Amino acid sequence: MEYPTPAIRRMCLAVDAESYGDRGRRAQHDVQQWLVRIMDLVCKNADLDRSCWDVQPQGDGELALLQPGIEEARVIAYFTHELAMALYHHNAGLRDDARLRLRVAFDQGNVALGPNGYTGAAVVSVCRLRDSLPARRALRDHPDVDFALVVSDSIYTDVVYEGDYDLYERDFTPVDIDEPEKRFRARAWIHVPTTRQRDRGAHPPTEITQPSPDRVRWQAPYVTHNGPQAHVRYNYGTVTVHGGGDHYGTAGG
Repeated sequence: MEYPTPAIRRMCLAVDAESYGDRGRRAQHDVQQWLVRIMDLVCKNADLDRSCWDVQPQGDGELALLQPGIEEARVIAYFTHELAMALYHHNAGLRDDARLRLRVAFDQGNVALGPNGYTGAAVVSVCRLRDSLPARRALRDHPDVDFALVVSDSIYTDVVYEGDYDLYERDFTPVDIDEPEKRFRARAWIHVPTTRQRDRGAHPPTEITQPSPDRVRWQAPYVTHNGPQAHVRYNYGTVTVHGGGDHYGTAGG
């Protein structure tokens, strides 16, 4: 009989696509393909080493254990900014029923590798937070947004509340999740990006035709306490987007 591996404190990330079961087989294939591509793109542009993550694919979602010793505030801030931009460009021009909309959750705790996956309370919790009724309701009640972010109470207290990067600017709403059938009860915090927050970081200059997501590259870091600033790199030029106002730069040749 094999002994369990030692538990190590890790940040856990769980994502899942909305309305996956309502799509046909080919559309489900597209969702899975785009989810992987967008996750890879987001991590590359946020300067997050995805090769160091332990990832468990889940069809229309994934569970990821990030490497020990990371700066958690930076991960959340950069990951969600890049995710907003990637989803914005992917969903632009698509029908509502074809958009890729995600529920995203973060938690932390001692986790270990088991015989058929990962073990630990944080692994269970992060998936419960992602799939909770308040998280689903957040997307349902805000049809204009591309994702909703849920963090555990410990992540909010230890990371978000401390105000590093731009997390202090974001509005988080506390929710009490009670799912007796799953024996899960927890306090969590939900952030739903506003249209203005999305536009500040994700909207391309109006005079440039939007390229497809696999042609877009953003260069991190761009988050400062004076407000977000992004250098949006296209194949044919570079655009500087200053998040402090409504003015957007123009492309360089």
